[in-house]
Amino acid sequence: MFKLYYASAIDVCVKKAFEQIAEFKKIFKKYQIEVYGAGFGDSPIILPNCSDDYKGVITAYDLRKIRECDILLVVADLETFAAGTCMEFEYARQLGLYIILLCPEKLKNIFLETYANKIIHNSWQLEAILKDITRGEKI
Repeated sequence: MFKLYYASAIDVCVKKAFEQIAEFKKIFKKYQIEVYGAGFGDSPIILPNCSDDYKGVITAYDLRKIRECDILLVVADLETFAAGTCMEFEYARQLGLYIILLCPEKLKNIFLETYANKIIHNSWQLEAILKDITRGEKI
């Protein structure tokens, strides 16, 4: 079973982030993958009002979870892109994880282009990838 880590700049716009997480949960539950990242499984969400100590502990936890995964999925709208997401990108790259960047707009950022193995622009492209890696086996 593949393990996927979901990364997004959710601390920038919390309401939008929770809506986005709910949409991705609907997609992920169709396939035999384990999903980690803020709001998935036991992974907590770092809210803007959390203390620096809490943020540090959760960030360390997130990096350990990334180490257990096969795929990093980064969801970015190119307007809200947090430093933590950059850190997750770099860490996943160092580990040799397959990195998928889901960005709804045309990408013109050399940093993001060089980090991603696959750039997609909508959820149906993500579902095609998930179907392929799970060989079509839905739950």
